[in-house]
Amino acid sequence: ISVNHLCRDITRDPELRQALLHDPQEALARYPRKFTEGERTALLNGDVGTLYRMGVNAYWMGYLARYGIFGLTVHSYSERVRASVKAPPG
Repeated sequence: ISVNHLCRDITRDPELRQALLHDPQEALARYPRKFTEGERTALLNGDVGTLYRMGVNAYWMGYLARYGIFGLTVHSYSERVRASVKAPPG
């Protein structure tokens, strides 16, 4: 999943982090790996619960919160992932 690669790259590339903080839509559009529309929408909305259910690695997504990307905080990240695990499928 491209989102896993993005999260990994965020840990290694301060310029990418800044681009995502400054203009996330533009940064995603210029990112070399392509995202599905669902991935893109979930990223821009900070919807880590949906991304988790799509198979994105929770460890790597934690870096989105660590760096405040897509409006996430450590607290909001934890709440959203926990809610997605408790939610019934459907």
